[in-house]
Amino acid sequence: MALRLDTAIIRGEIDNTTRGNVRGKLWLVGREDPVIIDLRGDAWRDVAGCKVIFTNPNPARQSAAATLQTKQKGHVGDITASRKVKVHTAPEEQETASGDEDEDLVGPASAWHNSLYIEWFSAENGRVFIETTDFNVSISAWVWEMDEAQEDAQKMSNLHAMREWLAGIIQRPEPKDDDGEFDDSEESWEDSLKQSDRLTDANMEAIDKYGIEGMHDDRIAFVMGWDHMLGGSRDRESEADDDEDGDDAGEAWKEDLEGMPETAALQDELAGEDFEELLEKEDQEAHPLQTMARDFVIRLLTELPEERTENAATSDGNTALDRFIRNSMNISGKLAGALGMEDFDGSFHTGHTLAILRRCLNWANEAFAALNELMEDAAWSDKQDLLNEFRGELFAIRDGINDLRKQLRGD
Repeated sequence: MALRLDTAIIRGEIDNTTRGNVRGKLWLVGREDPVIIDLRGDAWRDVAGCKVIFTNPNPARQSAAATLQTKQKGHVGDITASRKVKVHTAPEEQETASGDEDEDLVGPASAWHNSLYIEWFSAENGRVFIETTDFNVSISAWVWEMDEAQEDAQKMSNLHAMREWLAGIIQRPEPKDDDGEFDDSEESWEDSLKQSDRLTDANMEAIDKYGIEGMHDDRIAFVMGWDHMLGGSRDRESEADDDEDGDDAGEAWKEDLEGMPETAALQDELAGEDFEELLEKEDQEAHPLQTMARDFVIRLLTELPEERTENAATSDGNTALDRFIRNSMNISGKLAGALGMEDFDGSFHTGHTLAILRRCLNWANEAFAALNELMEDAAWSDKQDLLNEFRGELFAIRDGINDLRKQLRGD
């Protein structure tokens, strides 16, 4: 995954005074020697041809910094000092997007600020980036200037670099000869699930960089390699314009659907159903293992409210409590998907269910490891009885998963 640096930086410099080459140094907390950067390509037009020097007024240790190799050679990503980001502020410091007092506020206790954004792709660490509004930044005069066409070309090159990096995460398999037979083996499903995980990870990386704005243009589709979707955002914008012009075609599909016999029959069926009875029936028919995992997660979320609140205030997303709850929720969610199908009896895509259960075992082991950390933490000494109860319930879920795997495999 991408490596983000910000708090660990003491000071740094980026030099793009030579066309086609960005050099730089980063001094990090806990490291004597600076990280040396040597990249092909140029920055965006605002700092292309310049030297940028920055200092962090409040440096602190950051775990990501320990994995950064001392020498970074590769290709530039987006490098700019004028990227707009929304920053939370005190209410009296709020600004409007246009500066006009009559305009709506940008958001509750927030304002737009320029951020320093430095990104590169290296063989040593993959995608690395710095994004902050907190540094003190100075920019030298231009030694050379980049025109708009050159900047567009550089941005396209950066998109290709992002696309290549994500392709390494996705690892698309080579097409296989289709012999007409469906492979329902556990191994085949596991390969498919791993491919799905990698695709999800890559998509999250793209969304994290380009934000929701990237969903409305072609950037995310391009870097994900979804070439068949390129231009789709423009089609959607065109459809939206048609709707704004008062065209009723956007609602026509609903009228066509309502006239279909299948739809009318479904409406009649739903009209005669008691939804409370349906929900009770669904709960009664839930697989016992699914119910056990769901109830376990509900208990975690309801019996640790103060601990979760305190943890959220300082969490980096990877505390022992974070991992314990996250892995437990993964188990519950996946069991609901695999065992929650109507009339589940283990005979429908057995290989898929076995692959899901294998993953649930891995999450259970991760949850146990996190729970053990909590039990050894002095801050949780007054919660030992509760943690032991959680441990017993988690053991019961893991045993249930193993028993179901044996049942499905016919052991």
